[in-house]
Amino acid sequence: AQDLAATGSGSELDYKDEINRHYALEYGEGSELVVRLVGALGGAALLYLYTGWNAALVWGAGFAGTNLVYYLFLKSRIQREPDRISRSDNLLSSGLFLMVLISFLWMPTLLISQQDKALTVVGACLVGCVLVILVRRSDTLRVLIAGEIAVVGVAIGTAIAVLIPAFDDTVARVGVALSAAALLWYFARTLLFVRRQRLMAEDSARRASQVQKMAAVGQLAGGVAHDFNNKLTAILGSFDLLAEIEDPAEREAILDGARSVAVDAARTVKHLMVYARKEPMQIAVLECADLLDEVVRRARGVITGTIRIDLRSTNQPLMVLADREQLLMALINLVVNAVDAMPEGGSLVLGAEAVSLSAPVALADGTFLTAGPNVAIFVEDTGLGIPARILPQVVEPFFTTKPVGKGAGLGLSAVLGLARELRGGLGITSTSAGTRVTIYLPRQPGD
Repeated sequence: AQDLAATGSGSELDYKDEINRHYALEYGEGSELVVRLVGALGGAALLYLYTGWNAALVWGAGFAGTNLVYYLFLKSRIQREPDRISRSDNLLSSGLFLMVLISFLWMPTLLISQQDKALTVVGACLVGCVLVILVRRSDTLRVLIAGEIAVVGVAIGTAIAVLIPAFDDTVARVGVALSAAALLWYFARTLLFVRRQRLMAEDSARRASQVQKMAAVGQLAGGVAHDFNNKLTAILGSFDLLAEIEDPAEREAILDGARSVAVDAARTVKHLMVYARKEPMQIAVLECADLLDEVVRRARGVITGTIRIDLRSTNQPLMVLADREQLLMALINLVVNAVDAMPEGGSLVLGAEAVSLSAPVALADGTFLTAGPNVAIFVEDTGLGIPARILPQVVEPFFTTKPVGKGAGLGLSAVLGLARELRGGLGITSTSAGTRVTIYLPRQPGD
């Protein structure tokens, strides 16, 4: 109890990450649920054939049923409102897992206490499997750890209480009782140690992330200051020239230049607001094929004759939830980047496809896109590609490899901000044969 109190209340946990972690750990391989169900029912059938116990069939069905309920809960919470996972969801998840644990452990406890040595060995091995699984889970919620220790303690205590009367020797009885107590004590200490280690690792990760955020803020502030200083210098220089120029045509040209720089500054601010997810959006259900046609129409002016356009889309409707204008501008931005990457010409592929992710996918900003039905809208070029050493930096604000005057380095960061706001993500893959940039968005129903 003192160790549980000393390792924190658990209120610092990110409940969304915890639910996702349980799902990935328990059923992340996809076949894990099938293996568990087949193993439980198959083991119950073998036990029934060996002993003739109807309880064996009840055990298999009960364990399979609680596993299925636990799996469906975790899966539903990940795919339905994943950003609204709360502490109560985590507590319910913990309660369901304890039910799974109880539905499994009562049979090994019964087997250990049997006179048949084969049953005793099987029961002991199954209990050992449970202990390994619980340590591997490395749970951090205090109530869950307390529940796991209590369930295992009751199971071991019940088995020992049934076994001890079978020994006539007092020393043997004491030895068995002490061995069981030592097993439970070390098991509890291990769970608490693993919890403490995991919390320390997560705290270190949070601190490192905060340092990175502060560095990013400094880079962002420096980039904004540098970019706006250049624009203000140009505007102020235009006003200084106005005081010396009397020709109306020249004055108008100077004003047009200043106005153009001001518009460019406003565009920079808009990019920053999209990146920071502060730009208000008009959300609507959009069909990707129509969206791609519109992108091609608007981007015709920047696509030279040496670049071939390949428009790819599926026959089925692909619906996403987004702000039409902002998503169009993001895709046009990607098209412009692709064109700039092919100064000698090449092939530009613009398309959309349905993807059903069975496991989290790594994104360009270091985060992961959770499993589920998504739409991948991609822009692919046959340029020289992005060097691997700078690939992680291309989504940072004001990072650019283009010459001065060709870009402020906010294009990809603004696309990233939009994708985040729409509960999606941005993926970038690049080789010497070209680059593919993908905007992942949750897929909406076809109607």
